[in-house]
Amino acid sequence: MQKAKFQINGMHCNSCAILIEDRLKNHEGIINVKVNYESQKAVVIYDEQKIQESEIIQTIKEAGNYQVEKIGEKKEEPQSNNYLSYNKDEKEKLQSSSEFLTPLKILTGFVVISLSLNIASLVMLGKLLPQEVNQANANINAAIGQNLPSQDNPSAAQPSQIENQPTIQAFEITKSNHIRGDFDAPITLVEFSDFECPFCERHYQTLNKILNDYNGKVRLVYKHFPLGFHPNAQKAAEASECADEQGKFWEYHDKLFENLTASGYSLANFKKWAGDLGLNEREFNDCLDSGKFAQKVQADFQEGSEKEVNGTPATFVNGELISGALPYELFKQAIDGLLNQ
Repeated sequence: MQKAKFQINGMHCNSCAILIEDRLKNHEGIINVKVNYESQKAVVIYDEQKIQESEIIQTIKEAGNYQVEKIGEKKEEPQSNNYLSYNKDEKEKLQSSSEFLTPLKILTGFVVISLSLNIASLVMLGKLLPQEVNQANANINAAIGQNLPSQDNPSAAQPSQIENQPTIQAFEITKSNHIRGDFDAPITLVEFSDFECPFCERHYQTLNKILNDYNGKVRLVYKHFPLGFHPNAQKAAEASECADEQGKFWEYHDKLFENLTASGYSLANFKKWAGDLGLNEREFNDCLDSGKFAQKVQADFQEGSEKEVNGTPATFVNGELISGALPYELFKQAIDGLLNQ
């Protein structure tokens, strides 16, 4: 078994990391893999008898035309006088911290032992109920936490950790929006998407399953978020709006995703697909060539940016953001939780 680290340049969002992980996990010999979008790095544990390092690198590259470089393991430097001198401040901080901690730990230990003995005595005498024992133990834990200093500031108590609540975004949904499903459904999925994004294509299939499985309970609202590094995304979004002008937004939406990898995007194909769907080709072509809906597409993009969208797909489930083309089961869990409230 071997462990290797890789630098991956070119990931644009969390979905890129998820896709790379999926591609690698499908290979025989991959034991575990973790890809981090923020650091642009991957750690892979693999069986060298079944897969070679070069195959791993090639798989990552093919997942999205990424630049991949193996990161060498850093060797531990032997301690020397130079090393001690360089870390002098840190060493002094640790020493002073230890000097402070020693008497405080002893004092805290006496307090805890004393409290524990008192609790044990009361339990034996039958004067504490089980729930009161739990509360007493909680008080002991609190006492320990309040008296132990933080590592960064030995003289300060460690602050309590309060989990941040998710931000719930508000959307004004009207019948002028692109809506698929029952308008009055209790669950609203607002998706910011890019027609040229391969992860959005995958997510398109997940959303179709959700709408099918939760018929009447979920509605999908589509909004544009064309990414700048996708050269045809803006025009594809405009083309879908031109189709909407003739009452066929969702038909054209599906056509785009179904042909992303099969045919590729171009102005000629955008116009051809309009004809395939029975649209008035002259009106459609004039609309697309004039950039009639360019501002509308950018208005969606601006709204997404204001709501902290930084990649596609980005799906808000009743206002709470779920980023990336994540598995169906994750969305199912979120939807079921809301329906059961």
